[in-house]
Amino acid sequence: MKIADGIEMIEIPMKMMGRESTIRPTLIWDDDTVILVDAGMVGTLPVIKKAMEDAGVPLKRLDKIIVTHQDIDHIGGIKNILEELPEVKVLAHEEDKPYIKGEKKLVRVNTKFMERISDLSEEEQKKVLYIFENSNAPVDITLADGEELADCGGIVVIHTPGHTPGHICLYHKPSKTLIAGDAMNISEGQLVGTNNLILTEEDVKTATASLKKFEKYNVENVITYHGGLFNDDPNQRIKEFNNDEA
Repeated sequence: MKIADGIEMIEIPMKMMGRESTIRPTLIWDDDTVILVDAGMVGTLPVIKKAMEDAGVPLKRLDKIIVTHQDIDHIGGIKNILEELPEVKVLAHEEDKPYIKGEKKLVRVNTKFMERISDLSEEEQKKVLYIFENSNAPVDITLADGEELADCGGIVVIHTPGHTPGHICLYHKPSKTLIAGDAMNISEGQLVGTNNLILTEEDVKTATASLKKFEKYNVENVITYHGGLFNDDPNQRIKEFNNDEA
């Protein structure tokens, strides 16, 4: 789905742990640089490749993958891309770097996670665990809060810890688009905060506090990874749910 000139939301059907959903990496480009924000799951490269071709941006032009955070549905597809294009650089926040590289166990593989997959068969549990334990990827460049990348008219890095320690959102200045990763979602057509059901109480507090950072930006579009596009006065909605949590 085209958001504006030079920015496209890619929609990918996903089935994981018996649940079907849609995930949404973002493609950003200009004449000089092509960036993919998040890489989907293992095996989603054909969908990404076709979406890029449809947008007039062939995969071979890809320069960078920016990872919003370490969750498997964001990093799982990186290896597939690097197998075709080993020169592509991977960027992520320094706090999530050791998890993405496989030096630390992904934070989502915890007691709650094991409870969620307990209803699966033993074989299915092994498949899920294998994917989680074998999707590590390199991180070539680390990103910091407030850093502005000169690419594609300017992209601001916003560190939004809570969902994971190194979760980041990106503000694409030319289109006034906030790429929210999992920091926000859409529920019943309305913009809301992160999925609190998978977080500890302390992480929920941290994630909620992170949302206040968005108020300094003039946002016309919000791309949430699991909810899709929200463009019904997101500035006002961000203020509302920040006030609700005050």
